[in-house]
Amino acid sequence: MQPRTRLGLKTSLLAGAAIIAVTSAAHAQVAPASSYNIWTSPTMTGDWNGARTKLKDVGITLGGFYTGEFADGISGGNRQGGDIASQFGLGMDVDLGKLADLSGASLHFAVNQRVGRNTSADYIGNRLAVQEVYGAGETLRIVEMSYEQKFDDGAIDTKIGFYPMGNDFAGTPLLLDFQNVGFCIHPQNLPASSGWSDYPTGKWGGRIKWMPTTNSYIQAGVYDVNPGYYAKSNGLKVSTSGSTGALIPLEVEYTSALGAAGMPGHYKAGVYYDTSTVKNAADVTSAETAMETGRYGGYLLADQMIYSFDGTPKRGLIAFAQVSYSDPQTSVYESTLAGGVVAQGPFEARPHDFIALGYVRAGLNNRTINAKELASGGKLSGLSNGEGVVELGYGLQATPWLLIHPNVQYITDPGTFSYNKHLKNAWAIGLQTKIVF
Repeated sequence: MQPRTRLGLKTSLLAGAAIIAVTSAAHAQVAPASSYNIWTSPTMTGDWNGARTKLKDVGITLGGFYTGEFADGISGGNRQGGDIASQFGLGMDVDLGKLADLSGASLHFAVNQRVGRNTSADYIGNRLAVQEVYGAGETLRIVEMSYEQKFDDGAIDTKIGFYPMGNDFAGTPLLLDFQNVGFCIHPQNLPASSGWSDYPTGKWGGRIKWMPTTNSYIQAGVYDVNPGYYAKSNGLKVSTSGSTGALIPLEVEYTSALGAAGMPGHYKAGVYYDTSTVKNAADVTSAETAMETGRYGGYLLADQMIYSFDGTPKRGLIAFAQVSYSDPQTSVYESTLAGGVVAQGPFEARPHDFIALGYVRAGLNNRTINAKELASGGKLSGLSNGEGVVELGYGLQATPWLLIHPNVQYITDPGTFSYNKHLKNAWAIGLQTKIVF
């Protein structure tokens, strides 16, 4: 573990200021002043003196981003202290319709580098990391190499290749307005309790999506289940060695537009089946003697703007809810329950800012708790069956490419997944910074 430090926040801010200064100087040298405005450009690096637009015109779109997250456990948990976790991502989308006259076809490529430490592991001791960008081995990863083909004017969309299946299933993008991983785009019991994979961990697979109407779809897929991909040493791994089975998801979505303002909403339901053989959730020994073949799960996700601030769908109060459940025979992290509200554009003068308030609960399997208490010979009793997190944050969209997001998190029963009922509820403060290159 790293020694306690409060220099992380200052270092992060200084690094961000240095990046902005260097970029501004570079643009002042290579581009006319009228072609680039650091305050209004959609990306930090601008249009590269027109090169970016020219590439897009022929079908090549390049992009990149940085996310930095500082979090400090200021009370409760194991001890007090903070860490910084960061990730850098680069991607390229190739429109083969423009580049090679292949209508509806496109290629997608992406890599990711994660670095840093985890405040939850180093200080607080809870399961739902207070920095959602921490995880997946903190290494350079090949994220995506995929081919997408659309038919019938986009009514049928197919995709095959190497990529995180969570890019296409069980996503609620609204939850990017939070820093705790419990509010990450996907319910966290899905990747924790099956072969499901989320960004940035790619695996081989594919899916087909059918849109019978403009506001609905149904999709299904098949993906490799391969635990070895999560290892830090396997960031560049693209082989299927170590595969334990296949995961088959099915999802439907309906999109709403309520009232005269056309207030948007998204309603998803999904199920999955994983063919792998894994330990029974009630086997708390180190041996692999109680095994089960096949595991399943399902989820319901919803977000809906319930009030428009200005009579348009762009600014308003959005409510969200999530419930997901994994196979009780095999899942230690059995369920997720979440809900909250996001005020998008809460002030007329700040239409791109947001205020986010939410609660998420990670449920521990009661079969695992009972087995753990029994195996302790009476030393353990009254263990918690769920960890909870409340998060409140304000997202300041300082420029179109720079988001500064301070937040505060309150963690209840942080020792749930370590079977430690003596850890006190914890407070953590955080600062998330996002830059689009």
